[in-house]
Amino acid sequence: MEDKFRAGLISVIWISSIGIVIYFSLMPSVKFPVDFWQVDKLYHFFSYSWLSVLPMIAYSNRKFALTASFSMILLGVLIEIGQLYVPGRTFSAADIVMNTIGVYFGIYGWGYLRRFISFV
Repeated sequence: MEDKFRAGLISVIWISSIGIVIYFSLMPSVKFPVDFWQVDKLYHFFSYSWLSVLPMIAYSNRKFALTASFSMILLGVLIEIGQLYVPGRTFSAADIVMNTIGVYFGIYGWGYLRRFISFV
């Protein structure tokens, strides 16, 4: 029962996080709390690392977890395409690259870290 509860809770956090990323990605303009040249690339990297690690933690079926995690790359591409239609936003291939690197980092970083974390 505890595993199902944990999986459900992390799934809710994951879905909420996806909603937050979509919301802030499709807003006409975003003010970053920390602002320097290309800081948005760091936000992309960390956001997509987070989005890809959550399914790896939540789901015991490795194939499903990997599919869910890798689907975040598609989410990033679709959001960038959506930004073509949002005033003040632009499509950026560099953002897609950082999203993708973040997804891979989240998946493989979690694979490494889980050896040291006892609750998984």
